[in-house]
Amino acid sequence: MDHSRYNNKVMSVIEVLMQWLHLLGAATLVGGAIYGAARKPLAFAGVGALLVSGLWSLMTNLAGRPAHYHMVLGIKMLLALHVFAMVILAGAPGREARRPRLLASAAVSGVVILLLSAYLRRGF
Repeated sequence: MDHSRYNNKVMSVIEVLMQWLHLLGAATLVGGAIYGAARKPLAFAGVGALLVSGLWSLMTNLAGRPAHYHMVLGIKMLLALHVFAMVILAGAPGREARRPRLLASAAVSGVVILLLSAYLRRGF
């Protein structure tokens, strides 16, 4: 048995699963922010999935990218931190009056993140 071929197939499966987990996390987080505060546990699950799969992606795909890729990725990561913060703040006690605005802000940033992700995936 050719072990290098087996290892390549295993890594391909892991990469596909991690990309799927990342997209699922993004969709869950953005969807949770759009849907509203009543579904906060789904939004927190999205944050966790994005952190795990995003760190995996950074560790395995960052080397050799041009400087402008890193710039766009940095903007994407800052927007992701904004989304995480807005979702957490929207779930905090005493934020009921501001919750729609916080979640709308998270949703807008989330859509921009998805667009930047598509650019990074196809543009480089």
